[in-house]
Amino acid sequence: MLWLVIAIAVVAVVLLVKGGTWYFREDTSADYAPTKRKGAYFIAVGAVLLLSLAFWNEFVYKKSQSAQDREEKRIAAICTDVVRAFNKTQIGVEASLPEMKLVQFPFLPKTASKPLGNCQFSIVATVEASHRTDGTHSKTYDALVEFDPQHERWLVHQVDWLN
Repeated sequence: MLWLVIAIAVVAVVLLVKGGTWYFREDTSADYAPTKRKGAYFIAVGAVLLLSLAFWNEFVYKKSQSAQDREEKRIAAICTDVVRAFNKTQIGVEASLPEMKLVQFPFLPKTASKPLGNCQFSIVATVEASHRTDGTHSKTYDALVEFDPQHERWLVHQVDWLN
């Protein structure tokens, strides 16, 4: 199916280019009028093919069952990806530490982090936080994070500091 779409797109572009070279040529002879008309037809057919592909993509392909299945698989993959949820919690965790000057996150969360179901996660990690006056301290947190599939955004509901 993809090859057919690519072939139609290539044919449309070739028609547009070939028609453009005939239509926009600078020739004032009487023999040029049929060639100019032929170029206009090529441009019109190429444009109709490209617009048809665009409408087909928007109203048929994206609405098909296979597209819906792909979207469901993508959402299901997001709802089980603990590392992505950990990365999305970092802004909320930094916001819960206003007295800290610098917060450094580890590369990966602790193994206690897990998906809870319904696109919710429990993320456990230890950060290195620098106070504005003191030195650096290790702080461990447990955050409740949720992914909203309809609006495609991450929500940090709760951050509990364990130490």
